[in-house]
Amino acid sequence: MPRAAQRACPGPPEGSRTVSHVADRHRFGPGERDGAQTPWERRLLQRSRDSTEEEMLKVGDLMTLDPLSVAPDVAALAALDLMIDQGIRHLPVVDRQDRLRGVVSLDDLRAAFPFSASLTRPPSLSERESALGCAVGEVMTHGPLTARAETTLAEAAELLARFHIGCLPVVDASGQVIGIFSETDALRALVDGEPAKRGAPSARILDLELLTSELRAERERIAKQLEQLRVSENEFSEGQRDPAMDREERARLLTEIATDEPLAALAASRLGALDHALTRAQRGRLGVCEDCGREIPIARLRALPGATQCIRCASGDRREEEAVR
Repeated sequence: MPRAAQRACPGPPEGSRTVSHVADRHRFGPGERDGAQTPWERRLLQRSRDSTEEEMLKVGDLMTLDPLSVAPDVAALAALDLMIDQGIRHLPVVDRQDRLRGVVSLDDLRAAFPFSASLTRPPSLSERESALGCAVGEVMTHGPLTARAETTLAEAAELLARFHIGCLPVVDASGQVIGIFSETDALRALVDGEPAKRGAPSARILDLELLTSELRAERERIAKQLEQLRVSENEFSEGQRDPAMDREERARLLTEIATDEPLAALAASRLGALDHALTRAQRGRLGVCEDCGREIPIARLRALPGATQCIRCASGDRREEEAVR
């Protein structure tokens, strides 16, 4: 392990969970987890148990193939950068033979860092300095629960629900990572009920199509609000010249305008960003970073629809991708 990685992690803020507490979630025995199952966990388990053997979904049908991974000696900050850039919450930790050695999650990093790690913003310079020397191997969950491609959805759902974990690395007979099965994959199975068929649109394409529909609907709502404000302003302007309009009506219109006008500039700016995003969607470029060509996370596009750069390029951070294997 590099010398910098041998330094102890600075530890979480006072009152937060420790790394061992986070890691222990992966080691509980049957019935030892704190808290009841969530509604979606109960629904997924029941749906899985009700399926016949012929229609039973397998993890291999639902998992993300060839997931990004990190090595144990990689800086924990590099793992966080990768999560932020890709909009993901879990990374398998592998050795040089791609054999699974652990899992590092956003919760693990939050528990280890002396600042609040988030997928929505990169850490500041001072925050980065406070976490220097912390390696993935020091904060990861060792010996995580795993699944095989042939593991049934029911079995995988049982593990996720019983041990209250967010993902299962999928390994082959030699222990090499071939995929990752997450809560998101389980939720898609709960909604869709069918495995992805060969030639069917990928999850990324479907997510972008759904996002485009959301952005289009939001644009319609904003345009309607701005039109209502324009109508109110016209009515007030005409009322100023119309002696028939009483003082109470003028006061009502003036109140509406005074309330809505401060938000109108923000709404107009958002409208411009939405138009830009929808134009990019028509060209098939929504979600593609114009600088490096990588994917822009859906969460970033939802918050900043006009974004044309991934977080890494937008922040000017062009570090070598030592974390990607």
